[in-house]
Amino acid sequence: MASDSGAPRRVSDILATLEAIAPAHLAMGNDPHGLLVGDPDAPVEAIVVALDVTPEVAQAASECGAQMIIAHHPLIYHPLRTVRADEPHPGGVVLHCARHGIAVACAHTNWDIAHGGVNDVLAHLVGIADGQARPVRITYREPLVKIAVFVPVSHREAVLDAMAATGAGAIGDYDRCGFWTMGTGTFRALPGASPYVGTIGAAETVSEERLEMVVPAGKQRAVVRAMKAAHPYEEVAYDVYPLANHAAEFGLGRVGPLTAPQSAGAFLQHVREALAFPEVRMVGPLDRLLTTVAVGGGACAELMQEAIALGADALVTSDIRHHEFVDAAARGFVLLDAGHAATETPGARELAHRLAAALPGASLTFID
Repeated sequence: MASDSGAPRRVSDILATLEAIAPAHLAMGNDPHGLLVGDPDAPVEAIVVALDVTPEVAQAASECGAQMIIAHHPLIYHPLRTVRADEPHPGGVVLHCARHGIAVACAHTNWDIAHGGVNDVLAHLVGIADGQARPVRITYREPLVKIAVFVPVSHREAVLDAMAATGAGAIGDYDRCGFWTMGTGTFRALPGASPYVGTIGAAETVSEERLEMVVPAGKQRAVVRAMKAAHPYEEVAYDVYPLANHAAEFGLGRVGPLTAPQSAGAFLQHVREALAFPEVRMVGPLDRLLTTVAVGGGACAELMQEAIALGADALVTSDIRHHEFVDAAARGFVLLDAGHAATETPGARELAHRLAAALPGASLTFID
């Protein structure tokens, strides 16, 4: 499996791709993410993607010649005191992967929270209208900066396009948003310079425009690189300002309107079929009409109060405890336990699809 440059892909290349899909800064607290086992510089020819790194998944990866496993759940969640072959999990799996040269990485809560991740996939499957789901609990607000660059009129469009192509100027449902105003720039080129305009030692004045664009802070470096590459000047004058407002919001769970209202009883049957999990358990009145629903892949019953405050009639999650069912029943709230794996496996499968699309030519296998 080679990169676009023709060089063999390495673990670090795969990790960079994973970071673009499920950014590490979205992960909760000390939640494990990224590389857990292996050498970042090791070559990768084949990848296995799974929900969990079980002994069976590790064995299948070694049998198919994979050099890397990417999972949703971390193989190592807490520090290990021992790593023994006679300890089935996790120590035995860690040892097996190390012996067979298999790197192990994960995208856990960062993939739960990321746009298009576990919770967005689950929201779509249960019938929340596409594009209408929003986080139940906000955990991260992406900071914004404003980049102002001084550019000759002749190159304003080229610089604007280069900045926009790398993430600047995106505001809501609009892109390529910017502002410019005319002014006069002055400089003097010193010996050793190679000025685009003027001569060495002479004071120059040039008609320039101040071009301003907002940029998510995480994309600042890429935008500045693109801006400098498109700019004609040897030394580019620009300013970066932190802003008090923010870009996208990220968080746990999703809540939104169903594509069509339905009774709780009909919704229960729909969830069972959509997740291929007939053991879904539910409390709440079967005849309650549901218009707004919340989801939380994995164990997210803790989101119930926040979901109710946001107008949800029901919450689909897993690992619900007895007292949480009792609380929901007392409120007449519809609470569904759809199984931990059943609520997250579709998201893990989507991660495999995203990786395959971003790694053309990759040998990539999803193990259910």
